[in-house]
Amino acid sequence: MERKFIYDSPVYDLRELSRRNLHIHTCYSRCGKADMLVSRVVAEADRAGLEMIAFTDHFNYFDFDGVCLAQCAAQRLMAEKIPHRVKILYGAELSNYDIGKQLELPETNAALDIRLYACNHFQMEVFVHPEDRTARGYALHLLKATKELMLSGKADCVAHPLIGMRVPVDDIREVGLAMTDSELGDICELSRTTHTALELNRAAIGSDPGLYRRLYNLGREAGAFFHFGSDAHSIEWVDPSGYIGDLERLLN
Repeated sequence: MERKFIYDSPVYDLRELSRRNLHIHTCYSRCGKADMLVSRVVAEADRAGLEMIAFTDHFNYFDFDGVCLAQCAAQRLMAEKIPHRVKILYGAELSNYDIGKQLELPETNAALDIRLYACNHFQMEVFVHPEDRTARGYALHLLKATKELMLSGKADCVAHPLIGMRVPVDDIREVGLAMTDSELGDICELSRTTHTALELNRAAIGSDPGLYRRLYNLGREAGAFFHFGSDAHSIEWVDPSGYIGDLERLLN
């Protein structure tokens, strides 16, 4: 399958990246609020002047392929019934639940407009934890899982990359601190060579700005690709204009 890239060359202007909000959950996701209807999201994206959005509802279970593709088809039909300017991608937040392991079938992966993968949804029962449950153990696990995913060619983007979400350490920032600049640089270099984007995720940046400041700056040196995603669960997060300045200050 020939991949269609969101960006042909890397973009490092966060305000330019934020014109394409590529991580939005609708009410099909359990985390999505009831008002996250396709019509509401599209209207808000148009009001905000966004160029592109992506619907990326969760794929957290085995044998979920039929449901995922039916949701995408339903979203497409809903959007076709309303006038809109914003370009819409119909994808999923897929699960890389262990090193080299994903939940979806190859044909499901191929049918999606955009393949956003989470490697760190450790709160989900299906996700495998490392044997070493220290910060360094999780750091090594996430680095290897991300590397193998990028090399597989299955991912367009890695969601909230490398952050220690819901891990049994005192402070999730310990996981980022346990990664060396050399290790992060290797991931950034792999982003460039595999054309796999690293997501600048609104919530993740706020939770571990130090990690993402390092990743963003190392990525710019290495020629890495980045996507912006607000991880919107409610309408107010669809439009990045109200918080993009704060994210710029955290990253620079």
